[in-house]
Parts: sequence; C-alpha cells; structure tokens
Amino acid sequence: MSFKEKAIDAAKGAALGTGILPGVSVGTVGLIVDVYDKLIDSIDGLRHKFGRSFLTLLPIAIGCLVSAIGLLVFWQKVASVYFPFILVAVLAGFVAGGIPLLYKELKGDSLTKGDIGRIALGFFLAATIGVFSFLSASGVLPELDLQAAFDAPYQNWWVFTIVLVVGFIAAVACLIPGISGSMVLFIFGLYQPVVNLFISTPTHPSIFHNQEMLIPGLLLILVLLVGVILGLFVVSKAMKGLMEKHHRGTFTMVVGFVLGSLVSMFVNNQMYTVYVTPSTNQWWQFLVGAILFVGAGIGTYFLIRHAEKKKVEIKAE
Repeated sequence: MSFKEKAIDAAKGAALGTGILPGVSVGTVGLIVDVYDKLIDSIDGLRHKFGRSFLTLLPIAIGCLVSAIGLLVFWQKVASVYFPFILVAVLAGFVAGGIPLLYKELKGDSLTKGDIGRIALGFFLAATIGVFSFLSASGVLPELDLQAAFDAPYQNWWVFTIVLVVGFIAAVACLIPGISGSMVLFIFGLYQPVVNLFISTPTHPSIFHNQEMLIPGLLLILVLLVGVILGLFVVSKAMKGLMEKHHRGTFTMVVGFVLGSLVSMFVNNQMYTVYVTPSTNQWWQFLVGAILFVGAGIGTYFLIRHAEKKKVEIKAE
C-alpha cells in the first residue's frame, strides 16, 4: 500500500471518528466514504490473515483515533456545556437521515405483519431504555446513578457487568449501517460517565487528574474494550450470516431500533439534566435544534444517496 493510499485511508478513518458522537453511525459514514466493506473484511480477516489485516486497519485506526479525541474534547468542553440540546438535535438528524438507507434494504416490498411486529419490537426496546432512564433521573422511578457507580466501582461491582454488556452491544451497533455505537452508550446513560473518565470538567476530574480513580477507571475502560472487542469478533461474521440468510428480518428490527433511538436521544437521564438546567433550557436552543435537526436529516439523506450513486457508477465501469 502506497503512502497516498494510507493517507486516504487515514482521512476516511478520521471520518469514521465522528462516530464517537452519539447518533453518528460508523456504518453509515463508512458507506459514504467507501470504506465499510474494507473495514468489515479486515476485522474478519484478523483471525486468518492478521498481519495483512492489521496493516490495512492501522491508518484507518490512527485517523479515527485522532478525530475521535478532538471531537470528545469539543463535546466535553463546549457542546455539553453551552448547547447540548442543539448538538443532540443535529446528531439525531444524522440518525433520521439514515433511515431511508435502512428502509431501502427491504427491497421496496410491502410490509408484512411480521415486519411490522419486528419494527415495533425494535422501537419498543430502544425507546424504553431512554424513557426508563429519564423517569429514573426525574425521580418517578428508583434512581440508577451510573455516574455515581463509575465514581465508586468497587462498591458497585454490577457496573462492570453493565459496561461489558453495553460495550458488546455498542460494537454490534457499529457494524450495522444506520446505528451508532456511541448512541447505544448514550441511551443507556453510559456515554457521559465514560467521557468523564478521559476528559475533566470543572466538577468532575478525569482519571488522569484523580489518582484514586486511576486504577478503577482503567479497569472500567478495559472491561468496556473487552466488550467491544468481543462484539466485533463475534458479530462481524455473524452479521454476514444474518444479512445473507435473514436479511429482511434483520433490517426490520434495525429500522425499529433506529426509530426508537430517536426517542431515546431526546428522552434519557442525561437529557433530563439539560431540560431542568436554566442555562440550557432556553427556547432559542430548542428552535435552533429543531431547524438543524431537519437540516442534518436532509443533508445526510442526500449524502447517502450520492455515495450510493457513485458506488453504482464505479461498479458499472
């Protein structure tokens, strides 16, 4: 692979790094920048052709890491402080714009009762996660404070199990165009606690500025990575089988999950804080957020259409 090809892959990796933000689907971005197939094949190839696959993934991973770090700093230091609703609305717009891509995979046939049932089930599962966490934060349901559990993981050992399972689910989500792995963390209420481990806020120091949290924090990160790696290895091959043998059933569930995630992006424990904080609960933020939601959705839709059209033209040549 030439230096130019490595640089192009690094740039595509930087685009994939936007998937660190809740709602940005790595799978969808991968399709837009034409690196999705290479990514899936290389991850699957690590089992049999480790050296070649690793070298293929390396520039993509470097670009992704640099981009992700920059975006995390932006999220923590700027967006989540001054305009969290606006950013979440934009990210939700990206999700909405990718739904036609998923629906297209149903080949335009009329929906059967089974299809509608799977869509409804996927919607219910995704929406319920966010609604339950919102009600928990509001005091209607017993509070499950994951940030407090992260701050004292040895006293809350169950949080390691949750982190492992959610990491696995997030990795699975990364491999499905239209679903965001970080969105899974977000609707489960784990996104901000995980970000807080890496980047300090005025009220919450990172593990690098809090020596007492260094070891338990690193353990939480390790468990999350184990869940992600397990998800990538176990599901990368399984997803190929599902897509080939149960394509329609898989995508109807995915469509339902994505629709439900739109609810959970605005209704979850982290957004509850946004709605009750005077500095972020302002009419102009909701207005701007609504406008940008529509704009991001339309923009994403046309970007995906352009990418698909280009792909068809390349195959025709």
